[in-house]
Amino acid sequence: MPKWEYDKLDLSSISAKVEDIDILNDAGRDGWELVAITGNNMAYLKRVLADSPLPLADKMPTRSTQRRPASSRPAEK
Repeated sequence: MPKWEYDKLDLSSISAKVEDIDILNDAGRDGWELVAITGNNMAYLKRVLADSPLPLADKMPTRSTQRRPASSRPAEK
């Protein structure tokens, strides 16, 4: 079971010269995942602690979508 650490950002206290999405992107690059933004403009974030195992979903390989070759698709009319 992973262990998480949490943080919060007050998006209303960000300078008008800085975009809030840039702050959230920076947090994402540092491993933070956005959990919620509340009505009072607080962003809640979480990330797995370094010594904690990853959640099972993060360990599973992603399935790629298989597309049929164009020759096997029905002809359009």
